[in-house]
Amino acid sequence: MTRVTAGNDRPIARGRYVLYWMIAARRARWSFALDHAIARARELGVPLVVLEALRAGYAHASDRLHRFVIDGMDDNARAFDAAGVTYHAYVERAAGEGGGLLEALAARASVVVTDEWPGFFVPRMVAAAAAKLRVRLELVDGNGLLPLRMHGRAFDSAIAFRRHWQRVIAPALAERPNAAPLEVLPRALRGG
Repeated sequence: MTRVTAGNDRPIARGRYVLYWMIAARRARWSFALDHAIARARELGVPLVVLEALRAGYAHASDRLHRFVIDGMDDNARAFDAAGVTYHAYVERAAGEGGGLLEALAARASVVVTDEWPGFFVPRMVAAAAAKLRVRLELVDGNGLLPLRMHGRAFDSAIAFRRHWQRVIAPALAERPNAAPLEVLPRALRGG
């Protein structure tokens, strides 16, 4: 899959579960990263566990944005609960309060899968986490129709990009996230 990149050089471990660290595609449907986490759980024969955390104290944090994310967390909690998947939602009350949470959950994981998101503070946050984790971190690009790495370079004109797009888009269009990924997760791999 052209959408998956190793975030570190750690090995896949003999852990108790696959941990999906949900940071960008915050939904239980239509998510390349969730699909990949489920595929890893099936491949390794271990349950799926989901962590969705919300930081406080970053630039441009606002009650309005946090309300939106928290409402989504409520929806996700219902979806994962209905599917029997262990879901941890965590909202920091003060900046830094959740430090160490990801590492603690990753300590028992076989692999950590997360969303690749190229903007804001997310790349720095993921790089810092990748350096701390003792297990493999895999980033999954669900940003658009064409995976980020299929661009290969910057384009100096729209026509140059369109020509490139027309040459490479067909295989990318064949890749689609699953509309109901939790339905393909075997019952034996639910919970953690």
